Amino acid sequence: MKKTFKKNIIKLLIIIVCIISILYLKKFDFVKETIKILVFSFILSYSLKPIYISIIEKYKINNRIVAFLLILAVMVVTLSIIFLFLPKIFKESVNIESIMKGLDDLMMNLNSRFKDSNYKIFSVLYEQLSERVNMLIANYSSKFIDAIIDFSEDILSLAVVPIVSYYFLADSDIINKKFLLLFSSTKRKVIKDLEDDVDRVLGKYILSQLILCLIVGVLTFIGLIILKIQFPIFLSILNAIVNIIPYFGAILGSIPIILIALANSPSKAILAFIMCILIQQIEGNILSPQITSTSVSMHPLIVIILLLIGDKLGGFIGMILAVPIGVIIKVIYEDINYNLF
Repeated sequence: MKKTFKKNIIKLLIIIVCIISILYLKKFDFVKETIKILVFSFILSYSLKPIYISIIEKYKINNRIVAFLLILAVMVVTLSIIFLFLPKIFKESVNIESIMKGLDDLMMNLNSRFKDSNYKIFSVLYEQLSERVNMLIANYSSKFIDAIIDFSEDILSLAVVPIVSYYFLADSDIINKKFLLLFSSTKRKVIKDLEDDVDRVLGKYILSQLILCLIVGVLTFIGLIILKIQFPIFLSILNAIVNIIPYFGAILGSIPIILIALANSPSKAILAFIMCILIQQIEGNILSPQITSTSVSMHPLIVIILLLIGDKLGGFIGMILAVPIGVIIKVIYEDINYNLF
């Protein structure tokens, strides 16, 4: 009994030392880069795991060959998208200045109209709105430029992601066995069941979110082409990415679409707003229940709290990772509650 207690204390101390070491080492850039690579690799391998397992079970192919082919397929698709769409996105971004000028002119025109009228309150409101719009556009523009710079700087680091993801997939059983050796033989079954539950729920969640993002991106692109709104590729990709964030994602993705439509005409902005609402309704009421099913059953208030915490701790990436981490904590809590009580 004393020996087991001593072992548990030692393990707990090791975990605490590891956490403190990671928090301290996060100050260094190379540690941040390593963590980033591991996180991206983990997400990619987890997204591919359901497909990976089903191929092995159905066709009885060697696991390393399946892992290699899946990673290769992802690389081919990713590189094809980059070479096809990146030049067009850069071409579209060149015209952002003219859109900003058009939007500013529209706001000034509306402001001057209300100044001449007797309704001074509308003039004040439009002055404040104009200021907010200019700040919002400047913020989006700076973030877009920063994202391009960060991507170009991280491109070599990101090139390592497929290699790490391959080993996460191909050697998942070996990694898992080594991890289980950290626990006593009596506890391994409980830990293994916990792993399987997390695997099942988190794998479904990540894959479903990626499918939803792809569909939302395609629907947005079609809508923008029909409405003849500028920057359809950039805006549809942006809307697809931010759609990963529950509740807030739809709003964040709609703002630039409506603003750019507003630079053309108020009627087009109204149509863009209706388009965003329709896409959100299709995604929320038709696609999401069918694709995500019961993969995540969390109260909306819990999700919002997780998103706020994620935003404070890690910004946009923190908001994306907040819900998956919350899902893991929820599954762990339910399994512990079931096994202990």
